[in-house]
Amino acid sequence: MHRMHHAVIHASDASQKPDLEPDASTKSTCKRSVTTNILEVLALSIFTKKNVVTISYVLIGLALVLSLFLAFQRVNIEKEYDQVEIMLNLTEVQSLANGSNLSFREVLGQLREHGVTGVLVKELSLGDLARAGKIQFFQGEEIKRATYYDKVSQDASLTDANILVAILDKKFVGQITEHLTKKISGAQIVNGEVTVAVIPVNLPNSDREKEIIYEELKAIGVGFETNTLDEISSESLNIIPQIRDWAKPSQESLEFIAQEIKKIPNLSFILFNDKQVPGYPDKLSVLLEELRNKEGQVYAPIGIVEFFNQKGINQFATFMNKETIRVHSIAANDMINYNPKSAVERFELAVSERNIRSLFVRLFNMDQPKEALEMNLTYLGDLKHTLEAKGFYLGQAKQFNSPAYSRIIIGLIGLGVIAGGALILLRKDWLKLAIALGVFGALVWAVLLLRDPVFARKLMALASVIVYPTLAFLAVTSEKSKSIKGSIIAFLKMSGISLVGAALMVGLLADKLFMLKLDQFVGVKAAHVLPLVIVPLLIFILNEKPLKTIKELLDQVITYRYALLATLALAALAVYVIRTGNEGTALVSGIEERFRAGLKDLIGVRPRTKEFLIGHPFTLLILYFGLSRKNWFLVLPATIGQVSLVNTYAHIHTPVVISLIRSVHGLWIGIALGVGLIVAVKLLERYFRDNRV
Repeated sequence: MHRMHHAVIHASDASQKPDLEPDASTKSTCKRSVTTNILEVLALSIFTKKNVVTISYVLIGLALVLSLFLAFQRVNIEKEYDQVEIMLNLTEVQSLANGSNLSFREVLGQLREHGVTGVLVKELSLGDLARAGKIQFFQGEEIKRATYYDKVSQDASLTDANILVAILDKKFVGQITEHLTKKISGAQIVNGEVTVAVIPVNLPNSDREKEIIYEELKAIGVGFETNTLDEISSESLNIIPQIRDWAKPSQESLEFIAQEIKKIPNLSFILFNDKQVPGYPDKLSVLLEELRNKEGQVYAPIGIVEFFNQKGINQFATFMNKETIRVHSIAANDMINYNPKSAVERFELAVSERNIRSLFVRLFNMDQPKEALEMNLTYLGDLKHTLEAKGFYLGQAKQFNSPAYSRIIIGLIGLGVIAGGALILLRKDWLKLAIALGVFGALVWAVLLLRDPVFARKLMALASVIVYPTLAFLAVTSEKSKSIKGSIIAFLKMSGISLVGAALMVGLLADKLFMLKLDQFVGVKAAHVLPLVIVPLLIFILNEKPLKTIKELLDQVITYRYALLATLALAALAVYVIRTGNEGTALVSGIEERFRAGLKDLIGVRPRTKEFLIGHPFTLLILYFGLSRKNWFLVLPATIGQVSLVNTYAHIHTPVVISLIRSVHGLWIGIALGVGLIVAVKLLERYFRDNRV
């Protein structure tokens, strides 16, 4: 029994004994674990901090070389883009001729001798013809009160739901007939001794509704006076037509307008008159196709008036092979604020600093045309001589070329921006984050560049002007104090790092699309504000014990002093943000405007005030005394200087050379003021030390 019991026990043990051989799934898991460990070890051995830094420097160096290659192309293109069109309004030329008792062609000849190269001819409207007495408007039976009613065909329907346009000048019958029948659905022409256009409208219920109907009809364009165009072209002057929009254009009407444009002699470029391009938004392609030939070449460039936002104009110009002329003018209601001297200065600035190549010049004293001719000839002559002295030539504006680039080049420049971001993370010893940024950043960048290259380039350009000023500050500032010479050297090093970001942005946006402002750098506010948050955050909070630092800050008692300082800081930040764009010009005082003008007269190209007066001097002060919690508040104005330095180049429509000159002036003036600030602070310290009670 005892033996049997042992046998049973042994049998039971044998049955419960585990199998020492692993199954297939266990083997697979083990293999994956071993493989993962090997890859991790391999990755850690390859992606050491030293190697990641080296890779980042290589990518940045390559991106910088490619960006400078594109920047040099831009410089040459901008240098050759040297011909400027000066155009006057046809109506002002006609008024000068009438007031001076000279023929239209005689005045054109004098204007040409004084620098005028073209005449802007706005498409005639029904309103223009009505004011000149060449047509008259009636509602229904109102026409019966006209003295010429007996000359109107009895076939004209006189219902109150019809507006009748009586064409009194026979030479306009043909073109008015063509335009109205093409542009207004249901319009009928009733011929007679006096031809009448019958236009069906929604029956007005009030005088105001009737006025609105008349206003809309009067705005409709009806072409150009052929004789006037011939006289202008015979004087070797260019013609710039300004085409009017109309309600609900059809394909037929758009094709008709394109053919009318093609008939214009000495056509320089095309302007549009109203708030949107004819055919916007759904029929732009019709007009586009009619103004291009089968090979895709455009019949004439498109003019874009600076500061006049027309719906569809950028889209239209982009699809017209980006063949665009940027036009500058002084608004009619703003002319009262100018005299000939200040107007010439404004035009010269637009040409030399914003790549404007067509100037629409409004004349002075046109309320008295008899006395206006000589004065305006002098004004135009001064403008001509000023532009020629700056190296420009007067004539038909040429087309802007585009730098030769490829998607591969843009892709490599973008990697330089990502590498800059990785260096920021490595400054904080965040190696894994730096590796993740490099890998995933490159993948996202590649996908965006393939799917939407324009958006990708704008996004990476924004990243560039945020990353490099931040990197510059982290790389150069320290707690150690420096000599004045050492501070200047460190400041120049910081500015050099920031300018790498500017160069990469210039490379990313080196395209005619951006140079002609058909599209532009986005995120101006973000580019100016984010570094002001990121730099102090990385320096003072995200240190070796970030949670402890944040807790200490939150535990601080808020006194009235801190509350007041915070309020002042927020107010200063608001002013700073508002002034970063064109809308901030209202905050510029008259004294500051005179100071800016005087500085420009003195050194030619005015540097950014917030650079040489605020940012650069405070940066030198921090570098001299060393960064500490006692002078932490100086970090914000100092960062502003580096941010502004880089963002100067975000104005892609400004020539690169002008931006570079602006930066150089900002640097040397900022250094001079910074040294003065250091000396002043040292003297104050000595004074308080010597007079301590």
